[in-house]
Amino acid sequence: MLNNPRTPAMKFSICSTGLKGMILEKVLEAAAQLQLHGVELWDGHLEAYLDSGGSPAELRRQFTEHQLVVPAISTYATFSKSKEDWEQDLQHIQRAARWAAELDCPRVRTFAGHLPSREANSALWEQVQSGLCAASEVCAQFGIRLAVEMHNNTLADTEESLAALLELGGPSVELIFDGFNFFVDQLDPLPALLKFYPRITHVHVKNYKWNHHDWAQSVPVPVLQGDSDQRTILQKLVELEYGGFVSFEYFGDQVLELTRLSYLEVANQFSGGGAKRP
Repeated sequence: MLNNPRTPAMKFSICSTGLKGMILEKVLEAAAQLQLHGVELWDGHLEAYLDSGGSPAELRRQFTEHQLVVPAISTYATFSKSKEDWEQDLQHIQRAARWAAELDCPRVRTFAGHLPSREANSALWEQVQSGLCAASEVCAQFGIRLAVEMHNNTLADTEESLAALLELGGPSVELIFDGFNFFVDQLDPLPALLKFYPRITHVHVKNYKWNHHDWAQSVPVPVLQGDSDQRTILQKLVELEYGGFVSFEYFGDQVLELTRLSYLEVANQFSGGGAKRP
């Protein structure tokens, strides 16, 4: 871990959203082989596992056997489309919150809308606000917290929109920090990290050799080798004595290898190779 004798160490997980083609049992095996501390679960993985006859109790046992935990369950709720979609998003949050309680997971991830804040009118803001408030209340019924991911092309895409969103959502709504999602809009994520740190309970990291003119041509690379300054973000988290989870979030056919190399880089950079779990 990133050891500091005075504080808890950061813990590391992998986002299973990047491994949608892999069954959940294999995701857990891979995370354990990488010596990670947890798996941030895509709700689709959970749905498929339960539909195939698995149970939350059995899944919890598998996590324990692999010495893994669930720092977050990730949904794709946005609360910004049709009325029917809004209702379905709330149902997905409620389902995820129930699963989270059964798996000792503290939070459920949501997005805040599906359009950039600069394109959102007041009606969309009100729709998202009502969704976040309803979702937060549903989560609270299970003893779970709702976390909004900082993300481009959502209402959580600038410092100003984040401030408004967190105020509208209420004090119980958490923030998942992802500096790369500011970088793609050519924004500096560090001021947001400092400003909203008290609300940040979970972190995503990834990196690319990024093509701002054609995003599809961008190439994923280990977390300290890309165009986004993830090193400074991680260093600041160490200085802030952050003791929560950092999830490696990659997509494509190199997810596991990029996670392995990223974890090794982080361990060597910040703790002399000591980031692996016992």
